[in-house]
Amino acid sequence: MPVNFPVKVQTDDDDDSTAPYNELEAFNSILDALRWKHVRNRVPMCFKKTLHNRYMLANLVYLGYTIALLVIDFHPGFNSSSSNACDTTDVSNETKSPLDQPVDMNDYVNRLYIGLAALNILVAFLYIIAWRGRSWFDVVLIPEYLNHVQAALYLWSSLWYPKQDTLGGYYTMAIHRIELAASCTEICAAIGWMVSWHMTYTRALGRGFTFDDPDTMGYLTTTINTLMYLVYNIQLNIHPEQYGSNQLFVYADILGFIGSVYYIIGTLRDENWFWFLPVAGQYGVAPGKIRVETRALPQFGRPEILITDLCRRRKQTREPQERYDNDANIDAIAEYF
Repeated sequence: MPVNFPVKVQTDDDDDSTAPYNELEAFNSILDALRWKHVRNRVPMCFKKTLHNRYMLANLVYLGYTIALLVIDFHPGFNSSSSNACDTTDVSNETKSPLDQPVDMNDYVNRLYIGLAALNILVAFLYIIAWRGRSWFDVVLIPEYLNHVQAALYLWSSLWYPKQDTLGGYYTMAIHRIELAASCTEICAAIGWMVSWHMTYTRALGRGFTFDDPDTMGYLTTTINTLMYLVYNIQLNIHPEQYGSNQLFVYADILGFIGSVYYIIGTLRDENWFWFLPVAGQYGVAPGKIRVETRALPQFGRPEILITDLCRRRKQTREPQERYDNDANIDAIAEYF
Protein backbone atom coordinates (compact mmCIF):
# COMPACT_ATOMS: atom_id res chain seq x y z
CA MET A 1 0.00 0.00 0.00
CA PRO A 2 1.82 3.14 -1.15
CA VAL A 3 1.87 6.48 0.52
CA ASN A 4 0.15 9.47 -1.01
CA PHE A 5 1.95 11.97 -3.16
CA PRO A 6 0.98 15.36 -1.71
CA VAL A 7 1.08 18.30 -4.05
CA LYS A 8 2.49 21.59 -2.87
CA VAL A 9 -0.54 23.77 -2.31
CA GLN A 10 -0.17 27.26 -3.72
CA THR A 11 -2.53 29.34 -1.61
CA ASP A 12 -3.94 32.77 -2.26
CA ASP A 13 -1.61 34.55 0.18
CA ASP A 14 1.17 35.31 -2.28
CA ASP A 15 0.86 38.96 -1.25
CA ASP A 16 1.38 38.10 2.41
CA SER A 17 4.34 40.14 3.61
CA THR A 18 5.14 37.50 6.23
CA ALA A 19 5.68 34.77 3.61
CA PRO A 20 9.36 33.79 3.32
CA TYR A 21 9.46 34.42 -0.42
CA ASN A 22 8.24 37.99 0.22
CA GLU A 23 10.84 38.62 2.93
CA LEU A 24 12.38 42.06 2.37
CA GLU A 25 14.64 42.10 5.42
CA ALA A 26 18.16 40.73 4.95
CA PHE A 27 20.16 39.29 7.85
CA ASN A 28 23.93 39.16 8.02
CA SER A 29 24.25 36.22 10.44
CA ILE A 30 22.23 33.81 12.54
CA LEU A 31 22.91 35.96 15.61
CA ASP A 32 21.50 38.96 13.81
CA ALA A 33 18.37 37.05 12.83
CA LEU A 34 17.81 35.62 16.33
CA ARG A 35 17.72 38.93 18.12
CA TRP A 36 14.86 39.16 20.59
CA LYS A 37 12.92 41.74 18.61
CA HIS A 38 12.75 39.36 15.64
CA VAL A 39 11.85 36.32 17.76
CA ARG A 40 9.17 38.25 19.62
CA ASN A 41 7.53 39.49 16.43
CA ARG A 42 7.87 36.41 14.24
CA VAL A 43 7.22 33.36 16.43
CA PRO A 44 3.61 34.24 17.42
CA MET A 45 2.82 35.08 13.80
CA CYS A 46 4.34 31.84 12.51
CA PHE A 47 2.53 29.81 15.15
CA LYS A 48 -0.81 31.39 14.28
CA LYS A 49 -0.33 30.77 10.56
CA THR A 50 0.72 27.15 11.13
CA LEU A 51 -2.27 26.53 13.39
CA HIS A 52 -4.66 27.57 10.62
CA ASN A 53 -2.75 25.90 7.80
CA ARG A 54 -4.82 23.10 6.25
CA TYR A 55 -1.81 21.81 4.40
CA MET A 56 0.05 21.29 7.67
CA LEU A 57 -2.89 19.27 9.02
CA ALA A 58 -2.86 17.06 5.92
CA ASN A 59 0.91 16.60 6.22
CA LEU A 60 0.67 15.59 9.89
CA VAL A 61 -1.96 12.94 9.12
CA TYR A 62 0.15 11.80 6.19
CA LEU A 63 3.19 11.51 8.47
CA GLY A 64 1.23 9.33 10.88
CA TYR A 65 0.13 7.18 7.94
CA THR A 66 3.71 6.56 6.80
CA ILE A 67 4.83 5.79 10.37
CA ALA A 68 2.06 3.20 10.71
CA LEU A 69 3.23 1.50 7.50
CA LEU A 70 6.79 1.30 8.84
CA VAL A 71 5.58 -0.16 12.14
CA ILE A 72 3.74 -2.91 10.25
CA ASP A 73 6.81 -3.55 8.09
CA PHE A 74 9.38 -3.82 10.90
CA HIS A 75 7.54 -4.78 14.09
CA PRO A 76 8.22 -8.48 14.83
CA GLY A 77 4.68 -9.07 16.05
CA PHE A 78 3.23 -8.05 12.69
CA ASN A 79 5.54 -10.27 10.63
CA SER A 80 4.45 -13.60 12.08
CA SER A 81 1.68 -15.55 10.39
CA SER A 82 -1.46 -16.46 12.32
CA SER A 83 -2.20 -19.37 10.00
CA ASN A 84 -1.45 -22.88 11.31
CA ALA A 85 -1.87 -24.55 7.96
CA CYS A 86 1.81 -24.27 7.14
CA ASP A 87 2.81 -26.06 10.36
CA THR A 88 0.76 -29.14 9.61
CA THR A 89 1.31 -29.43 5.89
CA ASP A 90 5.01 -28.68 5.45
CA VAL A 91 5.68 -32.07 3.89
CA SER A 92 2.71 -31.98 1.56
CA ASN A 93 3.52 -28.42 0.44
CA GLU A 94 6.85 -29.58 -0.95
CA THR A 95 5.04 -31.53 -3.65
CA LYS A 96 2.74 -28.66 -4.62
CA SER A 97 3.39 -26.17 -7.38
CA PRO A 98 4.47 -22.67 -6.26
CA LEU A 99 1.10 -21.14 -7.10
CA ASP A 100 -0.69 -23.76 -4.97
CA GLN A 101 1.23 -22.76 -1.85
CA PRO A 102 -0.94 -21.12 0.84
CA VAL A 103 -0.66 -17.40 1.54
CA ASP A 104 0.84 -16.57 4.93
CA MET A 105 -1.63 -14.20 6.51
CA ASN A 106 -1.92 -12.29 9.75
CA ASP A 107 -5.55 -11.41 10.42
CA TYR A 108 -4.65 -8.52 12.71
CA VAL A 109 -2.36 -7.00 10.06
CA ASN A 110 -5.12 -7.37 7.46
CA ARG A 111 -7.46 -5.34 9.66
CA LEU A 112 -4.75 -2.71 10.11
CA TYR A 113 -4.34 -2.45 6.35
CA ILE A 114 -8.08 -1.87 5.96
CA GLY A 115 -7.88 0.95 8.52
CA LEU A 116 -4.87 2.46 6.78
CA ALA A 117 -6.64 2.29 3.43
CA ALA A 118 -9.52 4.28 4.93
CA LEU A 119 -6.98 6.73 6.37
CA ASN A 120 -5.47 6.98 2.89
CA ILE A 121 -8.81 8.28 1.59
CA LEU A 122 -8.96 10.79 4.44
CA VAL A 123 -5.49 12.07 3.59
CA ALA A 124 -6.49 12.49 -0.05
CA PHE A 125 -9.54 14.50 1.03
CA LEU A 126 -7.46 16.71 3.32
CA TYR A 127 -5.16 17.58 0.43
CA ILE A 128 -8.20 18.61 -1.62
CA ILE A 129 -9.57 21.02 0.99
CA ALA A 130 -6.05 22.42 1.44
CA TRP A 131 -6.47 24.10 -1.95
CA ARG A 132 -7.89 27.46 -0.91
CA GLY A 133 -9.55 29.68 -3.48
CA ARG A 134 -10.01 26.88 -6.03
CA SER A 135 -13.25 25.56 -7.46
CA TRP A 136 -14.11 21.88 -7.11
CA PHE A 137 -14.16 21.79 -10.92
CA ASP A 138 -10.74 23.37 -11.27
CA VAL A 139 -8.24 21.63 -13.53
CA VAL A 140 -5.63 21.67 -10.78
CA LEU A 141 -7.77 19.26 -8.74
CA ILE A 142 -7.70 16.52 -11.38
CA PRO A 143 -4.62 14.87 -9.77
CA GLU A 144 -6.38 15.05 -6.42
CA TYR A 145 -9.37 13.16 -7.78
CA LEU A 146 -7.03 10.58 -9.30
CA ASN A 147 -5.50 10.26 -5.84
CA HIS A 148 -8.96 9.44 -4.50
CA VAL A 149 -9.36 6.77 -7.17
CA GLN A 150 -6.11 5.04 -6.21
CA ALA A 151 -7.01 5.27 -2.52
CA ALA A 152 -10.40 3.67 -3.22
CA LEU A 153 -8.71 0.89 -5.21
CA TYR A 154 -6.38 0.11 -2.32
CA LEU A 155 -9.32 0.04 0.07
CA TRP A 156 -11.02 -2.43 -2.26
CA SER A 157 -7.94 -4.66 -2.40
CA SER A 158 -7.41 -4.52 1.37
CA LEU A 159 -10.98 -5.71 1.94
CA TRP A 160 -10.08 -8.84 -0.03
CA TYR A 161 -6.91 -9.61 1.93
CA PRO A 162 -8.69 -12.05 4.32
CA LYS A 163 -10.11 -13.97 1.33
CA GLN A 164 -6.71 -15.03 -0.01
CA ASP A 165 -6.00 -18.76 0.03
CA THR A 166 -3.16 -19.69 -2.33
CA LEU A 167 -0.54 -17.68 -4.22
CA GLY A 168 -2.33 -18.35 -7.50
CA GLY A 169 -5.87 -18.16 -6.13
CA TYR A 170 -8.62 -16.00 -7.58
CA TYR A 171 -8.65 -13.37 -4.82
CA THR A 172 -4.86 -13.20 -4.60
CA MET A 173 -4.47 -12.54 -8.31
CA ALA A 174 -7.39 -10.10 -8.25
CA ILE A 175 -5.65 -8.16 -5.48
CA HIS A 176 -2.47 -7.96 -7.56
CA ARG A 177 -4.40 -6.61 -10.54
CA ILE A 178 -6.33 -4.07 -8.48
CA GLU A 179 -3.16 -2.76 -6.85
CA LEU A 180 -1.42 -2.56 -10.22
CA ALA A 181 -4.28 -0.41 -11.49
CA ALA A 182 -3.96 1.72 -8.36
CA SER A 183 -0.23 2.19 -8.98
CA CYS A 184 -0.85 3.23 -12.60
CA THR A 185 -3.46 5.74 -11.42
CA GLU A 186 -1.04 7.10 -8.86
CA ILE A 187 1.62 7.59 -11.52
CA CYS A 188 -0.83 9.67 -13.56
CA ALA A 189 -1.64 11.72 -10.47
CA ALA A 190 2.06 12.22 -9.75
CA ILE A 191 2.63 13.55 -13.28
CA GLY A 192 -0.27 15.97 -12.87
CA TRP A 193 1.06 17.16 -9.51
CA MET A 194 4.50 17.77 -10.95
CA VAL A 195 3.04 19.81 -13.83
CA SER A 196 0.93 21.97 -11.52
CA TRP A 197 3.87 22.42 -9.15
CA HIS A 198 6.17 23.43 -11.99
CA MET A 199 3.70 26.01 -13.29
CA THR A 200 2.49 27.57 -10.03
CA TYR A 201 5.27 27.11 -7.47
CA THR A 202 6.59 30.50 -6.33
CA ARG A 203 10.36 30.55 -6.80
CA ALA A 204 12.75 32.61 -4.72
CA LEU A 205 16.13 32.07 -3.10
CA GLY A 206 16.17 28.60 -1.58
CA ARG A 207 12.70 27.88 -2.91
CA GLY A 208 12.39 26.16 -6.26
CA PHE A 209 13.94 23.33 -8.21
CA THR A 210 17.06 23.05 -6.05
CA PHE A 211 18.19 20.37 -3.64
CA ASP A 212 18.21 22.81 -0.73
CA ASP A 213 14.42 23.14 -1.09
CA PRO A 214 12.70 20.53 1.15
CA ASP A 215 9.77 20.39 -1.27
CA THR A 216 12.09 19.27 -4.06
CA MET A 217 13.47 16.51 -1.87
CA GLY A 218 9.96 15.54 -0.85
CA TYR A 219 8.83 15.23 -4.46
CA LEU A 220 11.88 13.19 -5.38
CA THR A 221 11.38 10.69 -2.55
CA THR A 222 7.64 10.29 -3.02
CA THR A 223 7.95 10.02 -6.81
CA ILE A 224 10.52 7.26 -6.44
CA ASN A 225 8.22 5.67 -3.86
CA THR A 226 5.40 5.60 -6.43
CA LEU A 227 7.66 4.11 -9.11
CA MET A 228 8.91 1.42 -6.72
CA TYR A 229 5.34 0.38 -5.93
CA LEU A 230 4.56 0.21 -9.63
CA VAL A 231 7.56 -2.05 -10.22
CA TYR A 232 6.59 -4.16 -7.19
CA ASN A 233 3.04 -4.70 -8.46
CA ILE A 234 4.27 -5.50 -11.96
CA GLN A 235 6.62 -8.12 -10.52
CA LEU A 236 3.81 -9.73 -8.52
CA ASN A 237 1.56 -9.91 -11.57
CA ILE A 238 4.33 -11.61 -13.57
CA HIS A 239 5.64 -13.80 -10.73
CA PRO A 240 2.84 -14.34 -8.17
CA GLU A 241 5.03 -16.83 -6.29
CA GLN A 242 7.11 -13.86 -5.03
CA TYR A 243 4.19 -12.64 -2.93
CA GLY A 244 5.42 -12.54 0.65
CA SER A 245 9.11 -12.81 -0.26
CA ASN A 246 9.42 -9.68 -2.40
CA GLN A 247 10.30 -6.86 0.02
CA LEU A 248 10.54 -3.98 -2.45
CA PHE A 249 7.50 -2.32 -0.89
CA VAL A 250 9.40 -1.96 2.41
CA TYR A 251 12.00 0.28 0.79
CA ALA A 252 9.18 2.24 -0.85
CA ASP A 253 7.58 2.79 2.56
CA ILE A 254 10.88 4.08 3.92
CA LEU A 255 11.11 6.62 1.11
CA GLY A 256 7.51 7.61 1.72
CA PHE A 257 8.29 8.34 5.37
CA ILE A 258 11.34 10.42 4.41
CA GLY A 259 9.22 12.38 1.95
CA SER A 260 6.55 13.08 4.58
CA VAL A 261 9.21 14.52 6.90
CA TYR A 262 10.45 16.76 4.09
CA TYR A 263 6.92 18.03 3.51
CA ILE A 264 6.60 18.94 7.19
CA ILE A 265 9.88 20.85 6.97
CA GLY A 266 8.77 22.54 3.75
CA THR A 267 5.49 23.67 5.32
CA LEU A 268 7.32 25.09 8.34
CA ARG A 269 9.65 26.88 5.94
CA ASP A 270 6.66 28.35 4.07
CA GLU A 271 5.31 29.68 7.37
CA ASN A 272 8.70 31.42 7.83
CA TRP A 273 9.80 29.41 10.87
CA PHE A 274 13.34 29.28 9.44
CA TRP A 275 13.85 32.98 8.87
CA PHE A 276 17.17 32.78 10.75
CA LEU A 277 18.73 30.19 8.44
CA PRO A 278 20.90 31.25 5.50
CA VAL A 279 18.86 31.50 2.32
CA ALA A 280 20.36 29.33 -0.42
CA GLY A 281 23.55 29.10 1.65
CA GLN A 282 24.17 32.82 2.05
CA TYR A 283 23.21 35.79 4.21
CA GLY A 284 22.77 39.40 3.26
CA VAL A 285 20.16 38.83 0.54
CA ALA A 286 16.40 39.24 0.99
CA PRO A 287 14.40 36.51 -0.80
CA GLY A 288 11.69 38.99 -1.72
CA LYS A 289 14.16 40.94 -3.84
CA ILE A 290 14.85 37.94 -6.10
CA ARG A 291 11.82 36.14 -7.48
CA VAL A 292 10.91 34.31 -10.67
CA GLU A 293 7.31 34.69 -11.77
CA THR A 294 5.52 31.52 -12.79
CA ARG A 295 2.54 30.80 -14.99
CA ALA A 296 -0.84 30.41 -13.35
CA LEU A 297 -2.89 27.34 -14.16
CA PRO A 298 -6.34 28.03 -15.64
CA GLN A 299 -8.96 28.15 -12.92
CA PHE A 300 -12.21 26.70 -14.14
CA GLY A 301 -15.28 27.42 -12.08
CA ARG A 302 -13.89 30.63 -10.62
CA PRO A 303 -15.89 33.22 -12.67
CA GLU A 304 -19.12 34.60 -11.25
CA ILE A 305 -22.24 32.45 -11.34
CA LEU A 306 -24.02 32.55 -14.70
CA ILE A 307 -27.30 33.87 -13.34
CA THR A 308 -25.45 36.67 -11.54
CA ASP A 309 -23.82 37.70 -14.80
CA LEU A 310 -27.18 37.73 -16.53
CA CYS A 311 -28.69 39.89 -13.81
CA ARG A 312 -25.78 42.29 -14.02
CA ARG A 313 -26.12 42.57 -17.77
CA ARG A 314 -29.87 43.00 -17.46
CA LYS A 315 -29.33 45.76 -14.93
CA GLN A 316 -26.83 47.50 -17.15
CA THR A 317 -29.06 47.30 -20.19
CA ARG A 318 -32.18 48.30 -18.27
CA GLU A 319 -30.75 51.42 -16.68
CA PRO A 320 -30.91 53.54 -19.89
CA GLN A 321 -34.52 52.43 -20.49
CA GLU A 322 -35.49 53.29 -16.93
CA ARG A 323 -33.83 56.68 -17.27
CA TYR A 324 -35.73 57.26 -20.55
CA ASP A 325 -39.02 56.36 -18.90
CA ASN A 326 -38.35 58.68 -15.99
CA ASP A 327 -37.49 61.53 -18.37
CA ALA A 328 -40.68 60.89 -20.31
CA ASN A 329 -42.77 61.04 -17.15
CA ILE A 330 -41.14 64.31 -16.13
CA ASP A 331 -41.87 65.80 -19.56
CA ALA A 332 -45.49 64.66 -19.32
CA ILE A 333 -45.86 66.28 -15.92
CA ALA A 334 -44.29 69.51 -17.17
CA GLU A 335 -46.69 69.62 -20.13
CA TYR A 336 -49.64 69.01 -17.81
CA PHE A 337 -48.78 71.97 -15.65
